[in-house]
Amino acid sequence: METMRPHRTTTLAAKIIRILVIALTVGLGIAALMFGLVLTSSRQEVTRESLNQEAAMLQTAIENFMLPGEAPIAVQFFREIEGANPKVRISLFRRNGEIAFSDNRTIQEVNANIRREKFAPRSSPALEMQMPADSVHFPKAVSMPPQDVFFRQEDDAAVYIKIYRPLINLPRCTACHGSDHTIRGVIGVQFDVSSFVRSENLALASGGAGFLVLTIILAAALGSIMNRGVAAPVAAIGKVCERVAQGDFGGVVSVRGNDEIARLGRQVNDMVRGLRERSELTKYVSAGTLGAIQDSQEPKRVRKTLLFTDVRGFTSYTGSHDPERVVGILNKLLEEQSRIIHEHQGDVDKFVGDEVVAVFSGEDSPARACSAALAIMAAARKGGEAYDGLALGAGIACGEVIQGMIGSARRADFTVIGASVNIAARLCGLAKPGQILVARDARDAAGTPPGFSFRGPFKTALKGVEGPSVIYLLEPEGDAS
Repeated sequence: METMRPHRTTTLAAKIIRILVIALTVGLGIAALMFGLVLTSSRQEVTRESLNQEAAMLQTAIENFMLPGEAPIAVQFFREIEGANPKVRISLFRRNGEIAFSDNRTIQEVNANIRREKFAPRSSPALEMQMPADSVHFPKAVSMPPQDVFFRQEDDAAVYIKIYRPLINLPRCTACHGSDHTIRGVIGVQFDVSSFVRSENLALASGGAGFLVLTIILAAALGSIMNRGVAAPVAAIGKVCERVAQGDFGGVVSVRGNDEIARLGRQVNDMVRGLRERSELTKYVSAGTLGAIQDSQEPKRVRKTLLFTDVRGFTSYTGSHDPERVVGILNKLLEEQSRIIHEHQGDVDKFVGDEVVAVFSGEDSPARACSAALAIMAAARKGGEAYDGLALGAGIACGEVIQGMIGSARRADFTVIGASVNIAARLCGLAKPGQILVARDARDAAGTPPGFSFRGPFKTALKGVEGPSVIYLLEPEGDAS
């Protein structure tokens, strides 16, 4: 047999904090991502502009150096720039990607184009192999139309930004280099940006950590505010409503402020106060009256069973005892009678001094009324000392009565009137201490259920009733007294 696991519930505060954390994480995460993208883009743009400017200056210098054929000066210029800034490396490429000034081919081509040996061959290359041409990006620099190529390259040790800038074969250059090509070479500038990348990554990491800490702080602060301002008051309202559902009207919501939650708390307090007052009023109003308030209050004829009980000798008792004791003993008797009547599905219609008027409904109402009367007499005998030896008399009758709101506009009861009510009252008045007198209609309808028996019939005259009335004496089964 599988064991049912308890359903896990999530508090409102936890849900609110979860939503806040998700919202802040997403929102600040997007902000951090955009910050990083903007930072990276800005850094790349600045680097691109810087390299373009350096390449443009180098191109101008090379053209100026090369125009009179001062290639050694250009080479020395490259080396001085690299010496001044070790992060920068400069290379000059031929159209095919070879390093320029690495052999005497260019000197030979120039001497051939001008048809004289203006430049003497070198015994060693002016430039050693430094930065080889990139096989992917270099062809773009020598393609048509001419364009600068800017790209990023990484290896295990460093991160580089490179630019290939084509050297255009201008008209003034064709005398030495020929006119059969548009691009006569490519300047390559390489910039080591490892330190910038590390700084950028550190800034991004620091920014991310800052955003994470800020998210946690904001989530905690907002969660605390939402918990105090929303979740805790709603939970308090829920507890008060739960207590009301269990019949406890003593709960109160602690209200602070004047926002929607505070107003809701005040409304709940007003509701509970009203329910508490109504609950207290039910002690003084019969269930029939409450039912009439909920349903139709129109008068109607119904069949009911009436039970009247009255304390014998109560008038003399009140004259010989203190008021506090009289009220205390009477309340004990009325409380016990009310409990028994409700246990037998009866309704206490009203208390008239020391008299109890109870109404029973349903086809088996006579039997339940008789059982309730026997239980009341037994309780009175058993608690004789507790009730100062006071005894009760009871009368039971059943029949058709009129049910409706009886009274004035200011004070009314939803009660029953009719012959059966009067008969039950008369029988209660005739009953001796400990006796239960039952009208014939009630006795016939009750039958003889186990636990009690009827003695009689007896005939008696009842005030307001023509002719003799047939009545019975209800006793516990086996009682021969």
